[in-house]
Amino acid sequence: MSGLTLTVKLSIFSVAASIFLLSGCSTTASVNSDQGQNLSALNSQLANIVDNNGCTASFQCKVLEVGARACGGPSKYAVYSTLNTPQEQAESIAKQITEQEKNQNEQQSLTDCLPVIEVQSLCINQQCQSIDIK
Repeated sequence: MSGLTLTVKLSIFSVAASIFLLSGCSTTASVNSDQGQNLSALNSQLANIVDNNGCTASFQCKVLEVGARACGGPSKYAVYSTLNTPQEQAESIAKQITEQEKNQNEQQSLTDCLPVIEVQSLCINQQCQSIDIK
């Protein structure tokens, strides 16, 4: 490269630097996309697990805090029946969702501070249902 002019050397360097920077951007975008898909899959898994809310008494109804808002607290609540839901599995998935949302909040500098109303669960008409706590 000693025979090349300074302009050619700078051009080659610029092209190489551009390729390097652009490849880094695409990697970041694909990582964020993968996390979004994984988060979506986890939310679907949780929804499927807690889908059967049949109950015979209110003590069988539980509430899970799920996700993480940037300003603190969960992003939602999931009501489920211990009669029909594997509790450890639901808690594990909720924890994974919370961790992923925390990571997203940090990476994207999100500031979601909208309040999420806390809920309580009761067995009404043999179904665990959420009741807003006021």
